[in-house]
Amino acid sequence: MGEHEGWPQPNGLLPNGLLPNVSASVIRDLDAERWSKAEERTAELIACIQPNQPSEERRNAVAEYVQQLISKCFPCQVFTFGSVPLKTYLPDGDIDLTAFSKDQSLKDTWASQVRDMLESEEKNEKAEFRVKEVQYIQEI
Repeated sequence: MGEHEGWPQPNGLLPNGLLPNVSASVIRDLDAERWSKAEERTAELIACIQPNQPSEERRNAVAEYVQQLISKCFPCQVFTFGSVPLKTYLPDGDIDLTAFSKDQSLKDTWASQVRDMLESEEKNEKAEFRVKEVQYIQEI
């Protein structure tokens, strides 16, 4: 039995997902000129959204700032994860942080301590970065 047995296969091709029951009529090779144009436009798009040196420095500075704030709350190590260290973030993307502590007693209080620290920093007019709209979302 083939992997796709039972699927509609007009002309022996798998469905392309574009139109129902239509396959070969919408599939065609791009000539060299069109392919070159597609690559050029793709490169332009990537250049617009990929991290550049100033945005990367700014994002890292914000991450370090928040890491320091969290570290002031209790003994822990704070790391970035997700799109920031992978450099796959979008211009308006968030910064994901995770904190690790050996202190088991923090299990029930760490989130409130971090929230209190951020709310305090929100009122600090001399803060290195502007903290705003602090929210604590507790998932149950």
